[in-house]
Amino acid sequence: MTLWQILVSYSLLVAASLSLITYWITKKFVLKKMKRTIMKAEHNYQQQIATLQMQLSGKVNVLEGMVEKLRLSNQELNRLNEIRAKFMSIVAHDLRQPLSSIQGFTSVLMMDNPQGGGNNDQEALNNILKATDNMNMLMADLMDISMIESGRFKMDAQPFNFNALLHDVITLQAVNAQKKGIFLQKCEYPAEVTVVADRFRISQVINNLIGNAIKFSPEGGCVEARFYVLDGMLKFKVTDNGPGLLHSEKSKIFQKFHQSDNDRNLKKQGWGLGLSIAQEIVHAHGGEIGVESAGLGQGSVFWFSIPQDPSRDMAAQTDLHPAQNNESDTKTIPAA
Repeated sequence: MTLWQILVSYSLLVAASLSLITYWITKKFVLKKMKRTIMKAEHNYQQQIATLQMQLSGKVNVLEGMVEKLRLSNQELNRLNEIRAKFMSIVAHDLRQPLSSIQGFTSVLMMDNPQGGGNNDQEALNNILKATDNMNMLMADLMDISMIESGRFKMDAQPFNFNALLHDVITLQAVNAQKKGIFLQKCEYPAEVTVVADRFRISQVINNLIGNAIKFSPEGGCVEARFYVLDGMLKFKVTDNGPGLLHSEKSKIFQKFHQSDNDRNLKKQGWGLGLSIAQEIVHAHGGEIGVESAGLGQGSVFWFSIPQDPSRDMAAQTDLHPAQNNESDTKTIPAA
């Protein structure tokens, strides 16, 4: 064996020895230290999990307590709502009887002595009748809201002539329009339209929309009522040149007890229930109701649409031309 071979063999032996020593040191110290580090990290992790579980348990208990309080609050709120609904129903029902008596006796006095004891007496009797009429309308609104909230607000759908209904409403509302100097226009529909709906409730909606338009329009203004039938849906619109609405008001105008503050010079009347009741009536017929306005001072367009005949297949409906295409059929009822 040469010297070179001896040196190579010796070098390999030394390298192998160093490898064995390194492996033993690594296994003995480094791996042991890593194991201790891992065990410590695992212990810390378990402690953190235990802490988080305790915190979560505490928050769950707090949440359960809040849920229980909310449940009790909802029970109390439901109880108070029931009391309020009963109170409204009782008040509206019990007040209507004495109001009817006052109205009846006042009418008798006016018939017995048409001239009264003088001009002041006659004016006082007229004011009593107006006040009782207004109170009766307010009580009727309260009764309707009470029926709505109690689930007893039912519709009696029967076929009727919508043209005739609108004529009757316009005839009654023309008196109020003339008193304010408002031009009340009715756009005649070219054909008779039969609608299957609750005639009384639909007339209530139309009276509310036209009455509001007259009330909020300025003296000398114009209110226009029109309707048309398209794809089996009857759509009715009332256009006025009143104070108009802000965009933010559109989402609130049909809420119960909401009254717009846009016209501060107009004395507030009623409960702010008319449009809310109208919305319930239209929805009960499977229809929609809404308002359009370009802004303050731009007037408003209130509208509603209902199925002409809910029992008929809408796909089989024959489209009719809108009434707005028949401007020559416009009928104007001017103020006196």
